[in-house]
Amino acid sequence: MSNPYLEPVTLLWARIAGIALLVAASGLTVVLGLGIADFAAHAASRRTLTSSTVVFALILLALCGICWQAGFRLAFNRRGGQPTLFSRPAWFAIGTALVVMSALMAAVILPVRRPTFLDYQVILSLGAFGVWCLVLAFRRV
Repeated sequence: MSNPYLEPVTLLWARIAGIALLVAASGLTVVLGLGIADFAAHAASRRTLTSSTVVFALILLALCGICWQAGFRLAFNRRGGQPTLFSRPAWFAIGTALVVMSALMAAVILPVRRPTFLDYQVILSLGAFGVWCLVLAFRRV
């Protein structure tokens, strides 16, 4: 008996998922565009900018890129001979971003205070996932 979770979905469902991801990516692009326009146009929004806002914007930017990439590949069946959801450059970008993020977290947290177990878990898991994404980027087909 085969495992239904490991079997690929039909082309129709892949296209439906791809279109849904493209719609989500379009919405995220609009939200980011309006936020940037508001930031550029109003001085009050520049005065209230915090690090949390920047982090949230970076997370939205990453989600937007992931949705565009996966949505395009699924909706138009453009895998490029690679059986993964993302292309090699996308895996490289995701892995590099995660490794840099974990290194920055370690550089900010470790000198300032004694890290907790949760700090270690987050830093190590982000770094490990980033390294795995880099392995997928450089792996031969």
